[in-house]
Amino acid sequence: MKKTKGTMFLIVAILFLGAGALAFAGGGAQAGGGDAKVVEIRYMGTETVGGALNELFTAMLDKFNKDNPDIRVQADLLPSADLRTKITVEMAAGNPPEISCCITSYANEFMRDNKIEDWRPIIQANPEFSRWFLKKNIDAMAYRDGRIMMMPTEASIDGLYYNTEIFRKYGWQPPKTYDDLLDLTKKAKAAGITLMVTGGKDIRFAWLASALMARTAGKAKTDALTGGDAMDQWDNPNYGFVTAMTKFKELVDAGLYPRGVLGMSSSEADQAFARGEAAMYFEGAWKGDNFKTAGGQEFIDKLERIDFPAFTDCPDGDPSIHIGGNIWGMMIPVGLNDRQKDAAIRFAKAYCDPVYNAKLQETGARVFAGVTDYDRTKTMKIFNQCVDAYVKAPVYMYSMDSYAVPSVDLAIKQTAMPGIVSGEFSVAQAVAEVNKAAKDYLASRK
Repeated sequence: MKKTKGTMFLIVAILFLGAGALAFAGGGAQAGGGDAKVVEIRYMGTETVGGALNELFTAMLDKFNKDNPDIRVQADLLPSADLRTKITVEMAAGNPPEISCCITSYANEFMRDNKIEDWRPIIQANPEFSRWFLKKNIDAMAYRDGRIMMMPTEASIDGLYYNTEIFRKYGWQPPKTYDDLLDLTKKAKAAGITLMVTGGKDIRFAWLASALMARTAGKAKTDALTGGDAMDQWDNPNYGFVTAMTKFKELVDAGLYPRGVLGMSSSEADQAFARGEAAMYFEGAWKGDNFKTAGGQEFIDKLERIDFPAFTDCPDGDPSIHIGGNIWGMMIPVGLNDRQKDAAIRFAKAYCDPVYNAKLQETGARVFAGVTDYDRTKTMKIFNQCVDAYVKAPVYMYSMDSYAVPSVDLAIKQTAMPGIVSGEFSVAQAVAEVNKAAKDYLASRK
Protein backbone atom coordinates (compact mmCIF):
# COMPACT_ATOMS: atom_id res chain seq x y z
CA MET A 1 0.00 0.00 0.00
CA LYS A 2 1.30 3.44 -0.87
CA LYS A 3 2.46 5.36 2.19
CA THR A 4 0.31 8.48 2.19
CA LYS A 5 0.16 11.48 4.44
CA GLY A 6 -3.06 10.17 5.93
CA THR A 7 -1.33 7.04 7.15
CA MET A 8 1.59 8.86 8.71
CA PHE A 9 -0.01 11.01 11.36
CA LEU A 10 -1.83 8.15 13.15
CA ILE A 11 -0.30 4.82 12.17
CA VAL A 12 -0.75 3.70 15.77
CA ALA A 13 -4.49 3.72 15.07
CA ILE A 14 -4.28 0.35 13.34
CA LEU A 15 -2.98 -1.25 16.51
CA PHE A 16 -5.73 0.42 18.51
CA LEU A 17 -8.59 -0.69 16.32
CA GLY A 18 -7.40 -4.05 15.06
CA ALA A 19 -8.15 -5.59 11.72
CA GLY A 20 -11.86 -5.91 12.39
CA ALA A 21 -12.43 -2.18 11.92
CA LEU A 22 -11.13 -2.38 8.37
CA ALA A 23 -13.81 -4.87 7.42
CA PHE A 24 -16.77 -2.71 8.44
CA ALA A 25 -19.18 -2.51 5.54
CA GLY A 26 -19.20 0.80 3.77
CA GLY A 27 -18.52 1.36 0.12
CA GLY A 28 -22.09 1.97 -0.92
CA ALA A 29 -23.28 -1.62 -0.89
CA GLN A 30 -26.77 -2.16 -2.19
CA ALA A 31 -29.20 -2.90 0.64
CA GLY A 32 -32.23 -5.10 0.78
CA GLY A 33 -30.70 -8.36 -0.43
CA GLY A 34 -29.32 -6.90 -3.64
CA ASP A 35 -32.21 -4.55 -4.39
CA ALA A 36 -30.57 -2.12 -6.83
CA LYS A 37 -33.21 0.51 -6.03
CA VAL A 38 -31.82 1.07 -2.53
CA VAL A 39 -28.35 2.51 -1.97
CA GLU A 40 -26.78 1.97 1.41
CA ILE A 41 -24.35 4.48 2.90
CA ARG A 42 -22.59 4.69 6.23
CA TYR A 43 -22.46 7.77 8.45
CA MET A 44 -19.77 8.03 11.11
CA GLY A 45 -20.44 10.46 13.95
CA THR A 46 -20.22 11.11 17.67
CA GLU A 47 -23.88 10.87 18.72
CA THR A 48 -23.18 7.88 20.95
CA VAL A 49 -25.91 6.01 22.81
CA GLY A 50 -27.17 7.75 25.93
CA GLY A 51 -28.52 11.24 26.35
CA ALA A 52 -30.71 13.63 24.41
CA LEU A 53 -28.36 14.06 21.43
CA ASN A 54 -28.50 10.37 20.61
CA GLU A 55 -32.28 10.28 20.99
CA LEU A 56 -32.75 13.26 18.66
CA PHE A 57 -30.25 11.90 16.14
CA THR A 58 -31.91 8.48 16.13
CA ALA A 59 -35.32 10.06 15.54
CA MET A 60 -33.90 12.15 12.68
CA LEU A 61 -32.22 9.11 11.14
CA ASP A 62 -35.38 7.00 11.38
CA LYS A 63 -37.38 9.76 9.70
CA PHE A 64 -34.76 10.18 6.99
CA ASN A 65 -34.74 6.49 6.15
CA LYS A 66 -38.54 6.48 6.07
CA ASP A 67 -38.78 9.61 3.91
CA ASN A 68 -36.08 8.36 1.53
CA PRO A 69 -36.97 4.75 0.69
CA ASP A 70 -34.22 4.64 -1.94
CA ILE A 71 -31.55 5.26 0.71
CA ARG A 72 -30.55 3.31 3.79
CA VAL A 73 -28.15 5.04 6.19
CA GLN A 74 -26.18 2.99 8.70
CA ALA A 75 -24.94 4.90 11.76
CA ASP A 76 -21.44 4.16 13.05
CA LEU A 77 -21.32 6.13 16.31
CA LEU A 78 -18.16 6.49 18.39
CA PRO A 79 -16.66 8.79 21.02
CA SER A 80 -14.71 11.67 19.48
CA ALA A 81 -11.22 10.25 20.08
CA ASP A 82 -12.19 6.83 18.70
CA LEU A 83 -13.79 8.41 15.64
CA ARG A 84 -10.57 10.27 14.81
CA THR A 85 -8.62 7.05 15.04
CA LYS A 86 -11.05 4.97 13.02
CA ILE A 87 -11.55 7.50 10.23
CA THR A 88 -7.77 7.70 9.80
CA VAL A 89 -7.45 3.92 9.49
CA GLU A 90 -10.34 3.66 7.07
CA MET A 91 -9.11 6.52 4.91
CA ALA A 92 -5.71 4.83 4.72
CA ALA A 93 -7.37 1.51 3.83
CA GLY A 94 -9.55 3.09 1.14
CA ASN A 95 -12.80 2.10 2.87
CA PRO A 96 -14.13 5.26 4.57
CA PRO A 97 -17.79 5.96 5.34
CA GLU A 98 -19.69 7.75 2.59
CA ILE A 99 -20.25 10.68 4.95
CA SER A 100 -18.80 11.43 8.36
CA CYS A 101 -18.19 14.08 10.94
CA CYS A 102 -14.56 15.08 11.19
CA ILE A 103 -12.39 17.61 12.97
CA THR A 104 -10.54 20.22 10.90
CA SER A 105 -6.97 19.15 11.66
CA TYR A 106 -7.71 15.68 10.31
CA ALA A 107 -9.71 16.98 7.34
CA ASN A 108 -6.68 19.10 6.41
CA GLU A 109 -4.62 15.93 6.10
CA PHE A 110 -7.27 14.22 3.98
CA MET A 111 -7.68 17.24 1.69
CA ARG A 112 -3.92 17.51 1.29
CA ASP A 113 -3.99 13.94 -0.02
CA ASN A 114 -7.04 14.71 -2.24
CA LYS A 115 -9.09 12.09 -0.40
CA ILE A 116 -12.21 14.21 0.27
CA GLU A 117 -14.63 16.19 -1.87
CA ASP A 118 -14.57 19.94 -2.37
CA TRP A 119 -17.94 21.25 -1.14
CA ARG A 120 -17.97 24.33 -3.40
CA PRO A 121 -19.82 22.68 -6.31
CA ILE A 122 -22.09 20.89 -3.85
CA ILE A 123 -23.05 24.20 -2.23
CA GLN A 124 -23.62 25.81 -5.62
CA ALA A 125 -25.97 23.00 -6.63
CA ASN A 126 -27.76 22.94 -3.26
CA PRO A 127 -28.56 26.54 -2.20
CA GLU A 128 -30.03 25.41 1.12
CA PHE A 129 -26.54 25.29 2.58
CA SER A 130 -25.92 28.97 1.75
CA ARG A 131 -29.22 29.89 3.45
CA TRP A 132 -28.47 27.89 6.57
CA PHE A 133 -24.84 28.93 7.11
CA LEU A 134 -23.16 32.32 7.06
CA LYS A 135 -20.43 32.63 4.43
CA LYS A 136 -17.78 33.22 7.10
CA ASN A 137 -18.64 29.90 8.74
CA ILE A 138 -18.46 27.99 5.47
CA ASP A 139 -15.21 29.78 4.58
CA ALA A 140 -13.79 28.66 7.94
CA MET A 141 -13.80 25.15 6.48
CA ALA A 142 -11.58 26.16 3.56
CA TYR A 143 -8.32 24.42 2.81
CA ARG A 144 -5.38 26.69 2.05
CA ASP A 145 -6.08 26.55 -1.71
CA GLY A 146 -9.73 27.59 -1.30
CA ARG A 147 -11.39 24.19 -1.49
CA ILE A 148 -14.10 23.70 1.14
CA MET A 149 -13.22 20.57 3.11
CA MET A 150 -16.45 20.10 5.02
CA MET A 151 -19.88 21.52 5.70
CA PRO A 152 -19.80 23.02 9.21
CA THR A 153 -22.06 21.34 11.75
CA GLU A 154 -21.30 21.73 15.43
CA ALA A 155 -19.92 25.10 16.51
CA SER A 156 -17.50 25.60 19.37
CA ILE A 157 -16.82 28.49 21.68
CA ASP A 158 -14.73 28.74 24.80
CA GLY A 159 -15.95 29.64 28.24
CA LEU A 160 -14.09 30.80 31.30
CA TYR A 161 -16.73 29.80 33.84
CA TYR A 162 -16.66 31.18 37.36
CA ASN A 163 -18.61 30.48 40.54
CA THR A 164 -20.29 33.77 41.46
CA GLU A 165 -20.94 32.58 45.03
CA ILE A 166 -17.21 32.13 45.69
CA PHE A 167 -16.36 35.43 44.05
CA ARG A 168 -18.96 37.26 46.18
CA LYS A 169 -17.77 35.52 49.33
CA TYR A 170 -14.21 36.79 48.93
CA GLY A 171 -15.02 40.07 47.22
CA TRP A 172 -13.25 39.08 44.00
CA GLN A 173 -13.87 40.53 40.55
CA PRO A 174 -13.74 38.45 37.35
CA PRO A 175 -10.27 38.74 35.79
CA LYS A 176 -9.89 41.09 32.84
CA THR A 177 -6.11 40.88 32.43
CA TYR A 178 -3.35 38.35 32.95
CA ASP A 179 -2.24 40.26 36.05
CA ASP A 180 -5.77 39.88 37.43
CA LEU A 181 -5.66 36.14 36.70
CA LEU A 182 -2.31 35.70 38.40
CA ASP A 183 -3.44 37.74 41.40
CA LEU A 184 -6.63 35.67 41.73
CA THR A 185 -4.58 32.47 41.55
CA LYS A 186 -2.61 33.58 44.59
CA LYS A 187 -5.73 34.79 46.44
CA ALA A 188 -7.52 31.48 45.85
CA LYS A 189 -4.55 29.54 47.18
CA ALA A 190 -4.50 31.74 50.30
CA ALA A 191 -8.23 31.03 50.76
CA GLY A 192 -7.62 27.28 50.72
CA ILE A 193 -9.06 26.58 47.27
CA THR A 194 -7.63 26.61 43.76
CA LEU A 195 -8.54 29.08 41.08
CA MET A 196 -9.01 26.55 38.31
CA VAL A 197 -9.52 22.85 37.73
CA THR A 198 -9.40 20.66 34.64
CA GLY A 199 -9.42 17.03 33.58
CA GLY A 200 -5.67 16.47 33.66
CA LYS A 201 -5.97 12.70 33.35
CA ASP A 202 -7.88 13.29 30.12
CA ILE A 203 -5.21 15.78 28.95
CA ARG A 204 -7.68 18.66 28.71
CA PHE A 205 -5.10 21.30 27.77
CA ALA A 206 -5.85 21.88 24.07
CA TRP A 207 -8.28 24.75 24.67
CA LEU A 208 -6.05 26.50 27.19
CA ALA A 209 -3.04 26.16 24.87
CA SER A 210 -4.90 28.06 22.16
CA ALA A 211 -6.20 30.68 24.59
CA LEU A 212 -2.65 31.37 25.74
CA MET A 213 -1.43 31.60 22.14
CA ALA A 214 -4.28 33.93 21.21
CA ARG A 215 -3.32 36.31 24.00
CA THR A 216 0.46 36.12 23.53
CA ALA A 217 0.94 35.67 19.78
CA GLY A 218 -2.35 36.36 17.99
CA LYS A 219 -3.87 34.43 15.11
CA ALA A 220 -1.44 35.13 12.27
CA LYS A 221 1.59 33.86 14.15
CA THR A 222 -0.29 30.85 15.49
CA ASP A 223 -1.46 30.09 11.95
CA ALA A 224 2.18 30.14 10.85
CA LEU A 225 3.16 27.69 13.59
CA THR A 226 0.29 25.26 13.14
CA GLY A 227 0.18 25.07 9.35
CA GLY A 228 2.19 27.83 7.73
CA ASP A 229 5.81 28.60 7.01
CA ALA A 230 6.93 28.50 10.66
CA MET A 231 5.90 24.99 11.64
CA ASP A 232 9.38 24.27 13.02
CA GLN A 233 9.60 27.54 14.96
CA TRP A 234 7.80 26.67 18.19
CA ASP A 235 11.02 27.45 20.07
CA ASN A 236 11.40 30.84 18.38
CA PRO A 237 10.32 33.53 20.91
CA ASN A 238 9.08 35.72 18.06
CA TYR A 239 6.16 33.32 17.51
CA GLY A 240 4.77 33.47 21.02
CA PHE A 241 4.75 29.86 22.18
CA VAL A 242 7.70 30.39 24.50
CA THR A 243 5.87 33.31 26.12
CA ALA A 244 2.64 31.28 26.32
CA MET A 245 4.39 28.45 28.18
CA THR A 246 6.22 30.96 30.39
CA LYS A 247 2.89 32.48 31.41
CA PHE A 248 1.44 29.01 31.94
CA LYS A 249 4.31 28.00 34.21
CA GLU A 250 3.96 31.21 36.18
CA LEU A 251 0.29 30.46 36.81
CA VAL A 252 1.00 26.83 37.68
CA ASP A 253 3.75 27.82 40.11
CA ALA A 254 1.35 30.27 41.76
CA GLY A 255 -1.12 27.42 42.40
CA LEU A 256 -3.52 27.56 39.43
CA TYR A 257 -4.43 23.87 39.71
CA PRO A 258 -4.92 21.58 42.72
CA ARG A 259 -2.43 18.91 43.69
CA GLY A 260 -2.95 15.73 41.73
CA VAL A 261 -4.71 17.46 38.85
CA LEU A 262 -2.89 15.28 36.32
CA GLY A 263 -4.62 12.24 37.78
CA MET A 264 -8.04 13.88 37.78
CA SER A 265 -10.56 12.87 35.12
CA SER A 266 -12.88 15.40 33.54
CA SER A 267 -15.83 14.13 35.56
CA GLU A 268 -13.80 14.36 38.77
CA ALA A 269 -12.80 17.90 37.84
CA ASP A 270 -16.46 18.77 37.23
CA GLN A 271 -17.35 17.41 40.66
CA ALA A 272 -14.55 19.34 42.36
CA PHE A 273 -15.81 22.52 40.67
CA ALA A 274 -19.35 21.77 41.83
CA ARG A 275 -18.15 21.20 45.41
CA GLY A 276 -16.53 24.65 45.47
CA GLU A 277 -12.97 23.34 45.58
CA ALA A 278 -12.10 25.50 42.55
CA ALA A 279 -13.47 28.89 41.59
CA MET A 280 -13.11 28.67 37.80
CA TYR A 281 -13.08 26.24 34.87
CA PHE A 282 -11.91 26.87 31.29
CA GLU A 283 -13.12 24.81 28.37
CA GLY A 284 -15.91 24.76 25.77
CA ALA A 285 -19.63 25.41 25.51
CA TRP A 286 -20.60 21.78 26.14
CA LYS A 287 -19.37 21.93 29.76
CA GLY A 288 -22.65 23.35 31.02
CA ASP A 289 -24.37 20.00 30.70
CA ASN A 290 -21.49 18.31 32.55
CA PHE A 291 -21.65 20.89 35.33
CA LYS A 292 -25.37 20.31 35.71
CA THR A 293 -24.75 16.59 36.07
CA ALA A 294 -22.08 17.26 38.69
CA GLY A 295 -23.87 19.89 40.74
CA GLY A 296 -27.48 20.15 39.69
CA GLN A 297 -29.54 23.21 38.86
CA GLU A 298 -28.56 25.02 42.06
CA PHE A 299 -24.90 24.92 41.06
CA ILE A 300 -25.59 25.87 37.45
CA ASP A 301 -27.45 28.98 38.60
CA LYS A 302 -24.26 30.19 40.34
CA LEU A 303 -22.15 30.15 37.18
CA GLU A 304 -21.33 32.90 34.71
CA ARG A 305 -19.24 32.86 31.54
CA ILE A 306 -16.59 35.48 30.71
CA ASP A 307 -14.00 35.86 27.95
CA PHE A 308 -10.42 34.81 28.59
CA PRO A 309 -8.39 37.74 30.04
CA ALA A 310 -6.22 40.03 27.91
CA PHE A 311 -2.43 39.93 28.21
CA THR A 312 -1.61 43.62 28.23
CA ASP A 313 2.15 43.06 28.04
CA CYS A 314 1.90 41.05 24.78
CA PRO A 315 1.45 43.46 21.85
CA ASP A 316 0.98 40.64 19.33
CA GLY A 317 -1.85 39.11 21.34
CA ASP A 318 -5.47 39.71 20.40
CA PRO A 319 -7.97 39.90 23.31
CA SER A 320 -10.91 39.76 20.88
CA ILE A 321 -10.12 36.20 19.78
CA HIS A 322 -12.51 33.48 20.93
CA ILE A 323 -11.28 29.90 20.99
CA GLY A 324 -13.63 27.75 18.98
CA GLY A 325 -15.45 28.52 15.76
CA ASN A 326 -16.17 25.84 13.21
CA ILE A 327 -14.12 22.85 14.26
CA TRP A 328 -16.37 19.96 13.24
CA GLY A 329 -17.96 19.38 9.86
CA MET A 330 -19.43 16.79 7.48
CA MET A 331 -16.96 15.22 5.08
CA ILE A 332 -17.52 13.20 1.90
CA PRO A 333 -14.71 11.04 0.45
CA VAL A 334 -13.81 11.13 -3.21
CA GLY A 335 -14.58 8.15 -5.41
CA LEU A 336 -18.28 7.65 -4.64
CA ASN A 337 -20.58 6.82 -7.51
CA ASP A 338 -23.37 9.25 -8.38
CA ARG A 339 -26.02 7.52 -6.28
CA GLN A 340 -23.79 7.28 -3.23
CA LYS A 341 -22.79 10.92 -3.48
CA ASP A 342 -26.40 12.02 -3.93
CA ALA A 343 -27.43 9.98 -0.89
CA ALA A 344 -24.62 11.50 1.20
CA ILE A 345 -25.64 15.03 0.22
CA ARG A 346 -29.31 14.37 0.98
CA PHE A 347 -28.35 13.02 4.40
CA ALA A 348 -26.15 16.09 4.98
CA LYS A 349 -29.18 18.30 4.32
CA ALA A 350 -31.21 16.45 6.92
CA TYR A 351 -28.33 16.62 9.39
CA CYS A 352 -27.75 20.36 8.82
CA ASP A 353 -31.42 21.36 8.81
CA PRO A 354 -31.90 24.31 11.23
CA VAL A 355 -35.15 22.86 12.61
CA TYR A 356 -33.37 19.67 13.67
CA ASN A 357 -30.43 21.63 15.02
CA ALA A 358 -32.68 23.93 17.06
CA LYS A 359 -33.77 20.82 18.96
CA LEU A 360 -30.14 19.80 19.48
CA GLN A 361 -29.28 23.30 20.71
CA GLU A 362 -32.17 23.24 23.15
CA THR A 363 -30.52 20.31 24.93
CA GLY A 364 -27.73 22.68 25.98
CA ALA A 365 -25.12 20.23 24.73
CA ARG A 366 -24.40 21.44 21.21
CA VAL A 367 -24.08 24.83 19.50
CA PHE A 368 -25.17 24.83 15.86
CA ALA A 369 -22.70 26.28 13.35
CA GLY A 370 -25.53 27.66 11.24
CA VAL A 371 -28.40 30.08 11.74
CA THR A 372 -31.33 28.82 13.78
CA ASP A 373 -33.91 29.99 16.29
CA TYR A 374 -34.10 27.96 19.47
CA ASP A 375 -36.05 28.27 22.69
CA ARG A 376 -33.59 29.87 25.12
CA THR A 377 -35.86 29.09 28.07
CA LYS A 378 -35.09 25.37 27.61
CA THR A 379 -31.35 25.82 28.15
CA MET A 380 -29.14 27.11 30.94
CA LYS A 381 -27.89 30.66 31.28
CA ILE A 382 -24.24 29.85 30.69
CA PHE A 383 -25.08 27.92 27.51
CA ASN A 384 -26.98 30.89 26.14
CA GLN A 385 -24.01 33.08 27.02
CA CYS A 386 -21.80 30.73 25.00
CA VAL A 387 -24.16 30.89 22.00
CA ASP A 388 -24.14 34.68 22.17
CA ALA A 389 -20.34 34.70 22.31
CA TYR A 390 -20.16 32.43 19.25
CA VAL A 391 -22.55 34.60 17.24
CA LYS A 392 -20.85 37.87 18.18
CA ALA A 393 -17.21 36.74 18.09
CA PRO A 394 -15.20 38.92 15.68
CA VAL A 395 -12.36 36.36 15.42
CA TYR A 396 -12.21 32.61 16.03
CA MET A 397 -9.13 30.52 16.70
CA TYR A 398 -9.33 26.73 16.91
CA SER A 399 -8.52 24.71 19.99
CA MET A 400 -5.11 23.12 19.52
CA ASP A 401 -6.47 19.62 18.91
CA SER A 402 -8.13 20.83 15.71
CA TYR A 403 -5.48 23.41 14.85
CA ALA A 404 -2.02 21.86 15.00
CA VAL A 405 -1.17 18.61 13.24
CA PRO A 406 -2.06 15.69 15.54
CA SER A 407 1.50 14.83 16.58
CA VAL A 408 2.22 18.43 17.60
CA ASP A 409 -1.10 18.75 19.42
CA LEU A 410 -0.29 15.60 21.37
CA ALA A 411 3.16 16.93 22.23
CA ILE A 412 1.58 20.07 23.65
CA LYS A 413 -1.24 18.52 25.66
CA GLN A 414 0.27 15.15 26.57
CA THR A 415 3.88 16.12 27.15
CA ALA A 416 4.71 19.83 27.39
CA MET A 417 1.91 21.25 29.51
CA PRO A 418 1.59 18.22 31.83
CA GLY A 419 5.38 18.31 32.20
CA ILE A 420 5.17 21.90 33.39
CA VAL A 421 2.34 21.04 35.78
CA SER A 422 4.27 18.12 37.27
CA GLY A 423 7.51 20.09 37.47
CA GLU A 424 9.28 17.58 35.24
CA PHE A 425 9.95 20.18 32.53
CA SER A 426 11.23 23.71 32.47
CA VAL A 427 9.71 26.00 29.86
CA ALA A 428 12.67 25.39 27.57
CA GLN A 429 12.35 21.62 27.88
CA ALA A 430 8.60 21.72 27.27
CA VAL A 431 8.99 23.90 24.20
CA ALA A 432 11.77 21.67 22.88
CA GLU A 433 9.47 18.63 23.04
CA VAL A 434 6.88 20.42 20.91
CA ASN A 435 9.40 21.68 18.38
CA LYS A 436 10.89 18.20 18.05
CA ALA A 437 7.44 16.80 17.27
CA ALA A 438 6.98 19.51 14.65
CA LYS A 439 10.34 18.80 13.03
CA ASP A 440 9.67 15.07 13.01
CA TYR A 441 6.33 15.70 11.34
CA LEU A 442 7.89 17.90 8.65
CA ALA A 443 10.61 15.33 8.03
CA SER A 444 7.94 12.66 7.56
CA ARG A 445 6.26 14.76 4.88
CA LYS A 446 9.31 14.84 2.63
